[in-house]
Formats: sequence, structure tokens, C-alpha cells
Amino acid sequence: MSKTAFAGSQPSISNLLLTALKMALASGIAWELAKLAGSKHPFLAPVSVILCMQPSVQQTLQFSLYRVAGTVIGVILTVIASIWLPLASWSMALLIVFGCALSLAAERHPTLIREVALSVVLVLELQRQSESYAIDRIRDTFIGVGVALVLHLLVLPPKEQPQSSS
Repeated sequence: MSKTAFAGSQPSISNLLLTALKMALASGIAWELAKLAGSKHPFLAPVSVILCMQPSVQQTLQFSLYRVAGTVIGVILTVIASIWLPLASWSMALLIVFGCALSLAAERHPTLIREVALSVVLVLELQRQSESYAIDRIRDTFIGVGVALVLHLLVLPPKEQPQSSS
């Protein structure tokens, strides 16, 4: 498909370049802040930065909210359940189903459901390898989301794309 097929819905090259530069700067800042906060997994903060920087202000705010909520729900659920459940495919699947059901009851949004499921999988495995993983995941998510919001929304926010009238 040609580049012109999506010309009406694509952000300008200047918006994309600005977003990439802000993403790089925010990722570096988030990594350093996570390290200063004591994280043994500082990469988690820039992951949140990268995921949360969306093309529009509204999308950025919405994704950030679901990223935080899904991470907190998934981490807490998994830490509590992992006391009684072994690390196994069936326990992971069970926790994902339960976490996604909670997410559906709270808010029917695919981003929230994916964030809960992702946290379940990562915490179930990585918490056993590093006792600080669950705390780092929550704290570093907040750090990354906070840095992303400040830099992306307050420092040269993205220009909103006009809505098509189709």
C-alpha cells in the first residue's frame, strides 16, 4: 500500500520527530529516576514512557490511566495468588482469566485488560527471580507514566489531528 493511501490520517513528520525526541529524553529521565528510587529493574520506567506516548493528548491520558490501573491490579492479584499457586501454565492462565474478569467488571477497555494480563505473566515469573520485581514494576510504571505525561503533554504537546468527517 502506498504512503499516500493514509496521507489524511498520518501525523506530520515534524510531529513524529518531536515525539521521538521527547520519547528518547523522557526514557532517559525515567530510567535515572527509577534508579534513584532504588529500582533493580529501571528499564520498566522507559517502557511505560514509550507505551504511553500516543499521537494525541486524549490517547496519551487514556493509555496512561489504563497502564497504571492494569499494572497495579495485575501485580497485586499475582503477588497475593502466587503465595498459594505454583508457577505453571494453568496458574498463569487462571490468573489472567480472573484478572481480565475483574478488569471487565471495572472498565470494559482492551488496554486495561492487556495491561492486567501482561502484569500477571511478568510478575508470576520474574518475582520468583527477583523479590523486588513487583514493587519495581508498580513504582517504575508510575515514574514512567509521570515523566511521559509531563514531557509529552506539557512540553510542546502534540498537535491534535483534525477529525475526518467521513
